Amino acid sequence: MVNDRLVHVLESRNLLSNVQCGFRKDHSTLDHLGADRATLLKLYRTLVRSKLDYGSVIYGSAKKHVLRALDSIHHQGLRIALGAFRTSPIKSLYAEAGEPSLEHWRMKLAFNYVLKLKSLPRNLCHEVVFEAPLSDFSVVTKSEPNLVANTFEHFKNANISLNIIDNLHVQCPPPWEEHNITVDISLTKQNKENTSIRGNENVDKLAKAAPNRTSTSGKLIYYSDLKCKINTYIKSVWQRDWDAEGANKLHEVLPNLGEDLHRRGKGAGRKLETAMCRLRVGHTWLTQSYLLKNEQQPFCYAWDSLYTVRHILIDCPDFQDTRRKYFSLTDLYRLFREVNPSRIVGYLKDLGVYGKI
Repeated sequence: MVNDRLVHVLESRNLLSNVQCGFRKDHSTLDHLGADRATLLKLYRTLVRSKLDYGSVIYGSAKKHVLRALDSIHHQGLRIALGAFRTSPIKSLYAEAGEPSLEHWRMKLAFNYVLKLKSLPRNLCHEVVFEAPLSDFSVVTKSEPNLVANTFEHFKNANISLNIIDNLHVQCPPPWEEHNITVDISLTKQNKENTSIRGNENVDKLAKAAPNRTSTSGKLIYYSDLKCKINTYIKSVWQRDWDAEGANKLHEVLPNLGEDLHRRGKGAGRKLETAMCRLRVGHTWLTQSYLLKNEQQPFCYAWDSLYTVRHILIDCPDFQDTRRKYFSLTDLYRLFREVNPSRIVGYLKDLGVYGKI
């Protein structure tokens, strides 16, 4: 049996690592272990979302209430990877993780499928999708247009001409297939000096004129050329939805999608990553647990204000002296960009609320 006082001294002097505290009472070697969020998100994309993607072009035309069952899997995976609190808004999970909703993701997959299939006219599915015979218009049907048919409407919204799609090619052919290369080694027998070489002036003129010539391959459009435009369109649709979330707590911190605020606390440990994620989202155990307990929302009666993450980090005058020891910013947008996460955590520990995040 190891003396508890000795263990305390070793831990306080950083001589005992977290994985060595398993022999202490009520402590486990797993207390401080856990994969970082980047690894967990990669595992989710690889092991879970890849299975949701399979066949999405087919089942994507199903009713929305049927597809909603898959959304819960997506949300749970993101919430576990981020360590977000259970009451965190769904759209906040998307923005924090940098992962779009399954609806937007299926739209992107449909884009890629249609483009690639259009560039492969010999594919067995090409005729079924693009050259399907017209059905009897006298037949009344309640079925909704399939995902591929809806994709053509998105092509118009993305300013991608359908005529361009008709000229798609899978990949760029090598230069030697478009132009015959003539090899002349007679120059190796000539004088190596730059002057007095027959035809040298003509070669210089042709070399200068070459960049101004229009290549015949420029008329071809390849599948890979449009992928960037597709990604830009999907992100713009997602950003438009996110802009409508003005009342969302995370929107104040992250108004523009795609910015990685997590990088400042990267590698600092799972517990700190989880705490910073919950602070940015604005949903913590301290401020939002009342929703799970069916209680009244915490209220700061001294200053007549709701007890929120912003109130704790920025607004509350009672914490002003403690706050000045760590940072002096009065803006959440700048706080999570300019202040080291360890100082924010130190401030919360000084207040005695870090364990309740």
